Amino acid sequence: MLYSQVAGQEEIKESLIKSINNNKVSHCYIFEGPKGMGKYQLALIFAQSLLCLNFLHDPCNTCKSCVKFNSFNHPDLHIINEDEKNIKREEIDDLINSVYRKPYESKRKIYIIKAAESMTIQGANTFLKTLEEPPGDTVMLLLTTNSNLLLDTIVSRCQIIKFKNISKETIMQELEKYITDKQIIELAANYSNGILNKAINIVRGEDNILHQRQEIIKLFDKIINSHSEIIYELENYFDQQKDNIDTIIEIMMVWIRDIVFVNNNMDNLVINKDYLQLLKTHGKNMKKNSDLIEFMQDISDNIRSNVNYKLAVSNMLLKIQEDFK
Repeated sequence: MLYSQVAGQEEIKESLIKSINNNKVSHCYIFEGPKGMGKYQLALIFAQSLLCLNFLHDPCNTCKSCVKFNSFNHPDLHIINEDEKNIKREEIDDLINSVYRKPYESKRKIYIIKAAESMTIQGANTFLKTLEEPPGDTVMLLLTTNSNLLLDTIVSRCQIIKFKNISKETIMQELEKYITDKQIIELAANYSNGILNKAINIVRGEDNILHQRQEIIKLFDKIINSHSEIIYELENYFDQQKDNIDTIIEIMMVWIRDIVFVNNNMDNLVINKDYLQLLKTHGKNMKKNSDLIEFMQDISDNIRSNVNYKLAVSNMLLKIQEDFK
């Protein structure tokens, strides 16, 4: 594997490479960022770098250590919670027992813990004891979407590496490896929120947000151009879409943001450029100084917090109608 295989995250890559070359590797790292940012892939490359016998700026991929690593047969590489489910206390106990053994072949042992936030409280407290007196030949890599979900006492003993959203330009360059349609590439990049894997899933058809986009735009148009009773008529639709509500709200928020851009003569920032005329039509009816985007974000947060789903959706639809009279 090579660092160039991970798109973006250049500062992180350079920092990790420098830490190896300067012999300043920390005993524990937290790789933090949304799913699909390349945390696991970069953790693997960093682990391979630490075990490589000829490391300079990349793993050599030819030494006996790299050959074993690339086939996932290296005895000093340990991957915990590979399926990203709950990490049981027994798994942490096994990890700790192996931590205090000497490496089999290399100077170091590497532990990659996926979805580290899924440790039980008992497991996390047991794991903490290892961080309090870390063996000098061990490097831990904790992967998480949110370090706030880890014990503060664990976080304080680790070096936090925050993964940043990848630029639209970088994502578009990567997507050109998969398709040639420029319009789809730009739409996928725009809807990816800076997450490369999400953009790739969109162009592969594994994430159908672009297909849903057409349906939701039609729905939005129907909501703002119908009588208030439409809210009750749509109850069944939203009941059936409960598992998909996050995507629906996301698409609507992007649409509303585009309307704001159009109304302020900022067409260059519009995501749904292929619907520019409809955006302008909707923009003529949008209330000035509308706080609809913030309102919908609150609705999304409330739904995640398990508030009354039907009430939240009804309030959202009412607010949309009010702001487009």
